[in-house]
Amino acid sequence: MHYYGKFLNSQIAFLVITGLFILSSFSAKSEVVKVVTEYLPPYQIKLEDGSLGGYSTDVITELFKITGDIPDIHILPWARAYGTARREPNVLIYSISHTSARDPLFHWIGPLKYERFYFWALKSKITKEYESLHAIKSMLIASVNENNTEQYLIDNGFKNIYKVIKGEQSLLMLEKQRIDIILSNELTLALQSQNIDYDFSTLTKLQEAKGLQNNLSIAFGFNTDPKVIERFQTAYTELVTSGKLVEIKHKWSIKDEN
Repeated sequence: MHYYGKFLNSQIAFLVITGLFILSSFSAKSEVVKVVTEYLPPYQIKLEDGSLGGYSTDVITELFKITGDIPDIHILPWARAYGTARREPNVLIYSISHTSARDPLFHWIGPLKYERFYFWALKSKITKEYESLHAIKSMLIASVNENNTEQYLIDNGFKNIYKVIKGEQSLLMLEKQRIDIILSNELTLALQSQNIDYDFSTLTKLQEAKGLQNNLSIAFGFNTDPKVIERFQTAYTELVTSGKLVEIKHKWSIKDEN
């Protein structure tokens, strides 16, 4: 009995030490990660209980489950979210368009959805076809500050750009005829219209914004620990290969715009 008691005690001690080692190893790898985002349906939406939900948020939640890290999420106007990710170390930002201009400014974790953008106007105000970009450059247009659409407009020589904080403001300006056109992808525009009880059927596409097709993505600011980047890139690969990403897309009826 004496020998058995010693053996049992040593086994318990071994299990306790092993458990503490595993726990300490897990804790060493896990950390609180600052996350910045904005409200952008259906990617980031405010749920009835006040919490943050949406397709992209579900993807982020699954990523953190895999890495074991703890998300510290801040919902900000897009310009502030973008600036925070650019300035501060180890900040994750979503959902951010992966454009050629932004490519060297961030570490890219993985795509969420492929998007196509169009110029939109009120049907009642369009009396002819606008087949070239040059034909609409003189029109008044609104764009969210620091959004990829704003950079596209600047790069393509648009001069009459009104900066807004949220996409819904552009719709209201269009309704009041304070601007002539807006630039957006169809899914986001339809849901923003729904959020403010705007009649989406009053809008029409003028033309596609060629060169603005890109992936809505997840990224870390450039000044981020390489180990954190590797951990999240590995987690994203697991999300894809396991079929979980497709499952989340089906849940939110998300389809890539071919």
